[in-house]
Amino acid sequence: MKKLIGKTLVALVIAGTVPALHAQESVAVAAVISEQELDTAAASIAAAAKPDVSDPGLKIETLIEDFEASALGQAFRDRPGMFYATASSSVMVGPDSRDWGNARVMAYKDALLKAQAKYVEFLGVSVRAESLSRLFDDKSQMPSFSESDLRVNGKLGELFDKAVAVVGGKLDGELQEMGIDPQEFRAAPVEKRAKMFERSVSESTVTRARQSLTGVIPVKTFEAYNENGDHAVAVAIVASSKFRQFVYDIAQSKGDIAADPTKASQQPLLQLLRADKTALIDEFGIRRMYDEQGYPVLVSFGQSSNPYRGDDFQQRADNRELSYASAKSASYANFAYLFNATGSTEQTESKKMVRETTGVATAEGQSVTESEEQTLQFVSTMDRQIAARGSISNLPGTRELFRWSANHPLYGHEINGVVYVWHPLAEQNARGLRDFKPARTSSNTQATQRRGDGQAGTSQSRNLMSADDF
Repeated sequence: MKKLIGKTLVALVIAGTVPALHAQESVAVAAVISEQELDTAAASIAAAAKPDVSDPGLKIETLIEDFEASALGQAFRDRPGMFYATASSSVMVGPDSRDWGNARVMAYKDALLKAQAKYVEFLGVSVRAESLSRLFDDKSQMPSFSESDLRVNGKLGELFDKAVAVVGGKLDGELQEMGIDPQEFRAAPVEKRAKMFERSVSESTVTRARQSLTGVIPVKTFEAYNENGDHAVAVAIVASSKFRQFVYDIAQSKGDIAADPTKASQQPLLQLLRADKTALIDEFGIRRMYDEQGYPVLVSFGQSSNPYRGDDFQQRADNRELSYASAKSASYANFAYLFNATGSTEQTESKKMVRETTGVATAEGQSVTESEEQTLQFVSTMDRQIAARGSISNLPGTRELFRWSANHPLYGHEINGVVYVWHPLAEQNARGLRDFKPARTSSNTQATQRRGDGQAGTSQSRNLMSADDF
C-alpha cells in the first residue's frame, strides 16, 4: 500500500505543472502512468536529490595549475637550470578515524616521495621493456575421457557412498564446515580442460633509477577535500646546482656565512611563524628563509596527531608528549634528507590483452559432454617501490624554535607540531660551546678567619658574574 501511495505521489510530482484546481485530472494522469515509468521517475528524483560529491584529486590539480600560473610558480617552473616537479597522494582514512591526522602526514610523505622519484629519474633512468604477440590455434586439443577414466570415476562415487554409509553424517558435517554442499559434492562432475585458441598481446616494463637527493627541497604544499571528508595532498619540489652549493657550503662553512640585508625579514621569524597556528597545519618539510638581519636559515616543520579522544587528562598528556616526540623526529629527518640523501625507484609493470577458447570435457557418470568457453580479459600488474634514505652526522646549530598545538579547523583533531631552525650564528655558538677548552688561571687570594662576636646579621656572595656573559 505504501509503495502504491509513494508512486502516486511521484506521479503527482510529474504532473505538478497542472494547476491545483485540476487536482482530480492529476490523479487521473497518475493512474494512466505505468509502473515502469513510475519506477524510472522515482529513481530520477532520488538521483536529483543526491548531492554531487566533488573529487579532491581534481581539485588538487586545479590548485597546482593556479600556482604554476602565478608569478612565483612560473619562476620555479621556468627558470633555466632549475628542476621543478609536483606529485599528489590521497589520505588513506577518513576524518572519523582517530589516526586521520597521522594518515594525513603520511600522505604528504607519499607525495614527497613521488616527486623525489621524478627528480631521480630525471637525473638518469634505466629502462628494460619487452613486448609479445601470440596467436595459437589447435582444435585437436579438445580433452577426452577414456573408458578407464569413466570406470575410475564410477568407483570413486561408489567409495564415497560407502564412506557415507560407514561414518553416517560425520562426512556430511565436515563438508558443510568447509562450505561444501554434500549433495552437490556427490553430483559434482569431473572436468578436463585444455586451451584450443589464444590471441594475445603483452608488454612488460622495468624502470630503475638511483641518484642523490641532496639539496632537493619542497617549496609548496597543497590540500583539497570534498563533502565526504576525502582528502588529497600535493607537494612541489625544486632542485638546482646553486641551491645544492648552498647546502654544501652550510655543511663546510662551520657557520661562517654572511648575511644579505636585502633579503632581511620584516619581522623576527619566531613572531612571523608563531602568529597563525592554524597556518602551521599546512606546513610540511623544510624551507630556507631569512631572519631580520638577512642571515639564511633553515626552518624545519614537523607535526603529528594526538589520537586520544577520551577525558582522562593523564592519557591525553602522555599521548600529546608522544605526538611532540614524533613531530621532533620528522623535523630532524628533514635535515637528513636535505644534507645527505639518496633516492631510488623501481617499477615493474606488465599488461596483457588476451582472448581464449578453452575446450571442456565433462564426465558425469558414464556420459561425457564437450563444450567450448570463450574468455576475453585484460590483465595488468604493477609493483612500484620508491625509497629515500638520508643521514647526517654531528650537525651543530639546530634547536627548537617553538612547539605548537592546534585543533584541525574542520574535524577537531589535535595536531601537535615543532619548528626546528638552523642558524649560522647558532652553529658558531654551538661549536664554541662544544669545543670549549678552559684556560689556566691562578689566584693569590688568601682567606682569613674571624670569630663571631655574638651579633645578628646577614651575608651573601659577591656579584662576580654578569648576565652579559650568557
